[in-house]
Amino acid sequence: MDGASSSAGDVDRLVDVAVGAVARLARRGSVLTTGVALVAAVIVGGAYLIGIAAFTGGDRTIWLVAGGLLLAAAVGAPLLASVRLRGIPRRATALSSELRALLGRSEEAKRVVVETFDRESTADSGPTGRQVPAIVVQGQQFSRLRTIAGSSGELATLIATLRRLATLPGLVAIGIALTGVGAVLGFVFFLIWIF
Repeated sequence: MDGASSSAGDVDRLVDVAVGAVARLARRGSVLTTGVALVAAVIVGGAYLIGIAAFTGGDRTIWLVAGGLLLAAAVGAPLLASVRLRGIPRRATALSSELRALLGRSEEAKRVVVETFDRESTADSGPTGRQVPAIVVQGQQFSRLRTIAGSSGELATLIATLRRLATLPGLVAIGIALTGVGAVLGFVFFLIWIF
């Protein structure tokens, strides 16, 4: 009996640690993604306006469409991530019960949760020997945990939360990459405009 209560206590502790860490990650990630969206709006928006000033006729029309799509994607990807992350803390109760159910029936899930949240403050070495950022390692672990959870309807909140966390690095990378493209285009269009 003592072993069963100890095991239940371990699961409860793991659930508390995991849900707390996920809520913190969601809050921090939301702030980060909102910041990336604001920077993208300023840089790509500026490039968009400079492009409008630099081009005339048919070229302007093409830029209005292409630049608008670039601006929407550069700002939209991180904003999508931010909106998705903001919903996670509101689902903490459902997330706790679903995670508790999963951990109660899968030893592999327990191992993944321990590996994921023990790594929160550390980073792994990748295949090249370089340090891999903790968020990337966690994203991989979230994907692994989502695979273990399967597509069961009874774990819908858990699966949706893990999907949101696993896609965070990709959406941020899209925003950052397109902001870089916008900065280069803005510089080129500025040169076209002044010459």
